[in-house]
Amino acid sequence: MNAIMVFPKIKIFSWSILVAVLAAASCPNYAFSQSAATGYQTVGRDIAVNSAIDLLVYPGRATAIDFSSTDEALAYVLIADPSKVVFTTDAQLASGLAKTVFLRPIQTLNFPGATTATITNISIKTVDSKGKQRLYNFNIVPTNKKPENLGIRIAPLTPEKSPTLNVGRGGTFTASDVEKGLLIAIQKGYTAANDPVVYSVRQFLALVRNQNLSVTEAAAKAGVDLSVIVELGKIPLEASNDSGTKLQ
Repeated sequence: MNAIMVFPKIKIFSWSILVAVLAAASCPNYAFSQSAATGYQTVGRDIAVNSAIDLLVYPGRATAIDFSSTDEALAYVLIADPSKVVFTTDAQLASGLAKTVFLRPIQTLNFPGATTATITNISIKTVDSKGKQRLYNFNIVPTNKKPENLGIRIAPLTPEKSPTLNVGRGGTFTASDVEKGLLIAIQKGYTAANDPVVYSVRQFLALVRNQNLSVTEAAAKAGVDLSVIVELGKIPLEASNDSGTKLQ
């Protein structure tokens, strides 16, 4: 009886810690805010397929969605509300060689009978070398603030690119655990998808997967506090334990 009463309180406390950590990491004085304007936001393919990623677009600048790191080619592209943003690709879609979509904000156009939205979405269908199709959706978020990145780079997730992360007393988990935890945190509203700390965590994941860096080195280079990584890595493990407890 007592265990049943205490368990929800423990879970609430755990989520409260995560919210506090993410809020602290989102401080405007954070090192990330000074260094993110020249890079791409790397997003794992599995995450991108299963969630709508926010894509910031800036006046007078082109923002890219790049699939060059995958074996996918663009097959179809649709912007739901084309009155404020136009797109182009690096090759004709029919050629099977297009890998990158470029978006540019424009002055608002009026299309009779069409509806508009402050934040619209772009849908992108791709086909890989084996003929498998994937559908991606991105929220197009117009903003006038200082550019944080050049766009989004989609990267494939493979076992080799999901190394085990040893964070000392914080525990041991994989890069995929951290990425799954980040997705859950966004879905549950503990952090906004376009929050600077989200970008920092994704940069951290790209570094530990693609460069020979320790967890501490990757966190420092990405400008994210190690406590954020630890809390995110725990989320899918706790969710898995919860499922097992419910089944028992």
